Amino acid sequence: MHPAKKNSHGQSTRPPSTAVLVSGASFAGLATAYWLNKLGYQVTLIEVASGLRQGGTPVDIEGETIGILARMGMIDAVRAKALPPRRLEFKDAGDTTVGVLEAHSVSDHPLDQKFEIHRDDLLEILFASLDGAVEVIFGQSIQQLADSPDAMLVTFADGSQRPYALVFGCDGNRSNTRRLAFGDSEFSYFMGGYFFIKVVPATGLLPANTSQIFSVPGRTALLNGYDNQTDIALAFRAERELDYDYRDRAQQRRMLHDHFDGLGWKVPAMLGHVDAADDFYFDKINQIRMPAWSKGRVALVGDAGYCVSPVAGMGGSMAIIGAAKLADALSRHGLNHAAAFQDYHDKLRPFVEEVQEKAVSLGMALMFPSDDTQIEERNRKLIQGVIDL
Repeated sequence: MHPAKKNSHGQSTRPPSTAVLVSGASFAGLATAYWLNKLGYQVTLIEVASGLRQGGTPVDIEGETIGILARMGMIDAVRAKALPPRRLEFKDAGDTTVGVLEAHSVSDHPLDQKFEIHRDDLLEILFASLDGAVEVIFGQSIQQLADSPDAMLVTFADGSQRPYALVFGCDGNRSNTRRLAFGDSEFSYFMGGYFFIKVVPATGLLPANTSQIFSVPGRTALLNGYDNQTDIALAFRAERELDYDYRDRAQQRRMLHDHFDGLGWKVPAMLGHVDAADDFYFDKINQIRMPAWSKGRVALVGDAGYCVSPVAGMGGSMAIIGAAKLADALSRHGLNHAAAFQDYHDKLRPFVEEVQEKAVSLGMALMFPSDDTQIEERNRKLIQGVIDL
């Protein structure tokens, strides 16, 4: 056995073969850390924020995700926090319902089950599963990655360095890990629009356990009603990407007012909430499309590698599915990480591409129709009952 190399700080640049780093403590990162720990890896989980990122809209749990959560021993805890089923009403300017997608009935058959859980509740369930089992460091991020035959030497934002056998980027759509490992190549596929989301206490704008959508050509307003909160969402179409500062909240408010001032329905009340505080999310509607999700000792999981867009409604589920697929591949291939990463890619890519294509071909026209023709076609299908989410 060769002696471990030393870096300029006197630290070993060859880690134990089981020392791994997970960057990002959202669904992808927490689920990835869970599975890596179960496989016997020594896991360090870092998150640039000072704690778990709270807030956001609820998460759909269905299909393969249910089986994975059962394997993780979490499905009962998730079901206990499940929200009541919600119906989706499509409205016109006079608040008349022009079409409805009824809430899914609760089924005892695993393949037919579908439910929602608040994002914070699912984060807490996943995080609790790591208690004492992995090293968790908040307020930390990766500054530099240096690959070698023996290890990935990671330089952190505080200047410290540590070697890892593998590094997993689970840090979202704007992934810092992806940028460091793959360069500044543009992997973002712009879907032709922008969206705003804000979660507020119950507003009285709509009944609990109901969602409502109002659309005019190129603009959509969406409300999700729960017992104790309301999700407020606004989205508008754009032919090309807009030049704006994603840190400038005042500029984003002006953009929203430019597109939604003067509209009827409940939009004026929704705009009041836009102006009330800085706690909101605004971004382009996009997907991440990459030819490969790994490079050397780095692999991406969830939105960092294959964001399917909010239109798909499967971001949380895709992260959990991706983490499980990665773990299964590592289990099959052991320390041959190159073979494991290729296996992970091959097994998951067909599903990712299917979901992404459905979001582009069906999701945008359903949720954010661009013109009167798309609105009329959507409403016709709703009346005929041939649309099912």
